[in-house]
Amino acid sequence: MSNSNINNESRLRGITEASKFLGIKEHAFKNAYYNIYNKKSPKAVRIGKRIYFTEQALNDFIKQNEVTEA
Repeated sequence: MSNSNINNESRLRGITEASKFLGIKEHAFKNAYYNIYNKKSPKAVRIGKRIYFTEQALNDFIKQNEVTEA
């Protein structure tokens, strides 16, 4: 695995970048994350007061919320 692949996979994304990655509006992503009743929110990394998400955590969030029924 090259060094650039490691950097892209382990790169932390802020709330704005995470919402763009998921293709939803920022306020919808914040609502999904900060809703205390939502047990399916993406796993976050806190550095100080800032919140970041890995691409793997966002992909896991997508898989958890996948709807299989039409």
